[in-house]
Amino acid sequence: MSVRRLLAVIVAEAILAARGPVAVVLRPRELFAARDNMCEVGCCWRRRRKMSANPELAGAVVEAVEAAGVVQLGEGPHWVDSEQALYWVDLLAGVLHRLHPSTGKHTSTTPPGSRPMGFVVPVFREPGHFVVGHGTDLSLLSWDGQTQCKIVKVLGSVAATPGTLRFNDGKADPQGRLWAGTMSTVIDKGNEAQPEIGALYSLENNGAKKHVDYVGISNGLAWRDALMYYIDSTAERVDAFDLEPASGHLSERRCIFDFKKNNIKGVPDGMTIDSIGNLWIACFGGNQVICIDPERGQLLRKVPIPASQVTSVCWGGRLLDELFVTTAGVKSEAGKSEAGRLYRVTGLGANGLLNDQVRLPAR
Repeated sequence: MSVRRLLAVIVAEAILAARGPVAVVLRPRELFAARDNMCEVGCCWRRRRKMSANPELAGAVVEAVEAAGVVQLGEGPHWVDSEQALYWVDLLAGVLHRLHPSTGKHTSTTPPGSRPMGFVVPVFREPGHFVVGHGTDLSLLSWDGQTQCKIVKVLGSVAATPGTLRFNDGKADPQGRLWAGTMSTVIDKGNEAQPEIGALYSLENNGAKKHVDYVGISNGLAWRDALMYYIDSTAERVDAFDLEPASGHLSERRCIFDFKKNNIKGVPDGMTIDSIGNLWIACFGGNQVICIDPERGQLLRKVPIPASQVTSVCWGGRLLDELFVTTAGVKSEAGKSEAGRLYRVTGLGANGLLNDQVRLPAR
């Protein structure tokens, strides 16, 4: 990107900010990536600035989003930039939520079937349509954000004895391919010994395709260039795969950050990536979100969260500089006032990327 184009991007951003809220704001991925590498043109943006691991960070503010209410097991946050709205699920209750932070308007809906809902990802260029993990199905759901939703069709399924397996976390990669993982429901019923009967799948034209087997709790996903980052919570580490973008083929799995070796409190759960490639990871049972440099396997930062069971994270806001954090209130945390809330963290000095949406074949 030329210096002239970089400066034009900054001017355009300033104009948008001066105009106030707009219906649709286009912010290509390269805007944030370029802005983070602009020291050579005399601006004050950081260039892969290394952040302190001190948990008491000046400038970072954590607040509960009161308008979002309280859920049992918040998961799967996804920011839709064109709507300036956050979607997430109450997993065990099977409820889909939507929040417009600037107005505080919060709506929710429950698809028919009384099944767990692990995640929600919008469909590219199909407003009001989403792919959700619905029990053991990957389903296309329609919802206008107001009235009752409906399941349009099942796009793929995983064979299992009813009630023994369910989809957990899921996201779309930069090519628009959906990735989602399964897990045993044993832990949902109070048993802490989690069998490794889950797997990681991608959604293809002919249904769900298995890529990784012997998974305990399939969780966080993130991508950068030809890499895919992945979390199986029971392994208590973050792994990386080499990814062939066109085919979705995975190879060369390796650990890039081990929670036990780094003495991190909690287990890794949901995950997101920022514009310079650092990973932000929810620590279930750890009262915190951590930020790591995946290239060096280095802890950069800890962000304390009032709730213990921190489940997932997602960048949002007009500049994608607000970190939304979902939490749970299950088992020992059930009924605690800080549990199951949605939190927003500002002042982190970092930006995310636009969340990718699922690209489905023409129907």
